[in-house]
Amino acid sequence: MFFPLLILAEPKEVFDRVATRAPWFGPLISCTAGYFVITWLGGCWADIREGLRWWSLLGPAIGSILFVGTACLGSTAMLYISCLVFQRKQSNRLAYRKLFSLNAHCVLILVLGELINFLLVRANLMQAFNVPFPNRFPLGLDLLILGAKEPNIYLAVILHSTSVFIIWYFVVLARGLDYLSGSGPMRSAATAAILWIAGVGVVIGLIYSAGGGTMFRITM
Repeated sequence: MFFPLLILAEPKEVFDRVATRAPWFGPLISCTAGYFVITWLGGCWADIREGLRWWSLLGPAIGSILFVGTACLGSTAMLYISCLVFQRKQSNRLAYRKLFSLNAHCVLILVLGELINFLLVRANLMQAFNVPFPNRFPLGLDLLILGAKEPNIYLAVILHSTSVFIIWYFVVLARGLDYLSGSGPMRSAATAAILWIAGVGVVIGLIYSAGGGTMFRITM
């Protein structure tokens, strides 16, 4: 198996590699490639031939590089701050590199979730229901509001953030933090939870600044 993908099956082997070498290029390229495929397919699903033109490839390629790079750097920065608060580790370059490497590996879980979401949405399994967000398949507690005509947008965001892939990501991330820092499962879980709260808070803040109560469309 391609090493970065081991995070899906054998995370401890990845933790060992992160602790000693902190590789980041492989998982970052893997995340970018996966997101590129999803974005590209979303644009040419109805006409694959059109998607083979160079301009149909260039846009998703540039967008994937910018999005994945920015998302990984931003989430690692928040994770780094959380570690300083909860784990009281002295800041240094090596610590940040290890966190970036760990986070980039774990983000592969989210990319897998996006691929599964893409396929489930295109399978039209929820045609008879109103889903909380267009182009988002409910895979978490947002199933509780499936069919609601006008769900509260903020509640929908919180419930959608309990997707099985998001929870999987944070569980593996917390295990990795515990393995690398030795701070114990409770502190590591608290650090991961802070990152989850910060991420949800950013999304809610963007929705509020964009008008709040109207339907916020999450597209792929």
